[in-house]
Amino acid sequence: MDKTKLIPVIFLILVLLLGGAAIMLYTEKGKLAEDNKKLAKDKGDLTAERDSLRDANNKLERDKQDYEERIQSISSKLSGIEKERDDLKKKFEDISNERDTLVEKLKEKAKTEAAQPAVSATSGSTQAPASEEYWADFVKVKAALEVKVEDLSKQLNEAKLKLSELDKNNKELTSKLDEITKEKERVENEMEIKERTMRIVSRDLVSEREARKIAMEELNKLRSENNDLRRELVILNKEKVQLQGSIMDVAEKKDILEHKISGVENVMREKSLELDELEKELNTTIKGDGKVISRETASVELPPIVVKSGSGPKGLRGEVLAVNPEEKFVVVNLGENSGIGPGNELKVLRKNKEIGRIQIIETRKDISAADIKDINPGIDIQEGDTVISR
Repeated sequence: MDKTKLIPVIFLILVLLLGGAAIMLYTEKGKLAEDNKKLAKDKGDLTAERDSLRDANNKLERDKQDYEERIQSISSKLSGIEKERDDLKKKFEDISNERDTLVEKLKEKAKTEAAQPAVSATSGSTQAPASEEYWADFVKVKAALEVKVEDLSKQLNEAKLKLSELDKNNKELTSKLDEITKEKERVENEMEIKERTMRIVSRDLVSEREARKIAMEELNKLRSENNDLRRELVILNKEKVQLQGSIMDVAEKKDILEHKISGVENVMREKSLELDELEKELNTTIKGDGKVISRETASVELPPIVVKSGSGPKGLRGEVLAVNPEEKFVVVNLGENSGIGPGNELKVLRKNKEIGRIQIIETRKDISAADIKDINPGIDIQEGDTVISR
């Protein structure tokens, strides 16, 4: 395949590959952005849920503290009531013992009084009032004691009821405290799970951010490379245009050279025919005169007879296109269009140094044939040597 056609194809493939890579990176960037938004939203939800759980935990802590304070207060009250109950029990036992003692004393005294009726009867009116007063006081004391015992019994029953209620409340508070403790443990476990989840989400967010950063760096790098390739593509397109122009110029020069070469070949064929005719004429002359003349002498003495020396335009510069060392003539790229005609002499230069002289013998539009007239010793005229009109 031609290189001029291969280069655009290669750059088109590179541009397509870079475009595909850019599209993939852009798609990956959008996906990462969506994942980042989703993770940020999940993090916000988890944060809100964690805050609500913390609030619930704080509320449970406050409730637990209130219940503990209430339990301590109830326990202190209960201990006071139990102490009071113990005091009342002790007092009740003392009163019961005192009552039993009094009852025993009354029984003994009643027996004593029953055993001594006569003494009581004969004692007169002076002892009767005292005995009646004593029994009246005794009955009053007994009634007061019985009333007090009943009051103490009521207070004891009330204390028992209050104590049972306090026990019930204590059990309820203990069960509530256990429930609060369990709820607190559950909330703490949930908070720990949520915190672990948040840590994982945070690590995922960091990883996503790092991946996004790397992707952005790669994208920027690819963009930079894409810009560099675009600049190189522009430069190469310019070079391509220049090369195409150069190729066109070379093709034109090639066509011109081919045209000139074809002209030179025609001139050389004509020159060869003329030389053959001259050789035949020389042979005929030699045979007719009986003189032996060498080919070299003939060629020197009989250059193209039609050529007349003359001066053409001066300062014309051209170059040698072809050399025939055997026939001692050359072809140059100066012709009728340059004003050169048969007989004009040209200097042959190599590196701006004169190495010989030639004389035009036949012309065409763009080329001419010339005989080598003079050449420096040890030097041969070559293609590409410069010729200048004298």
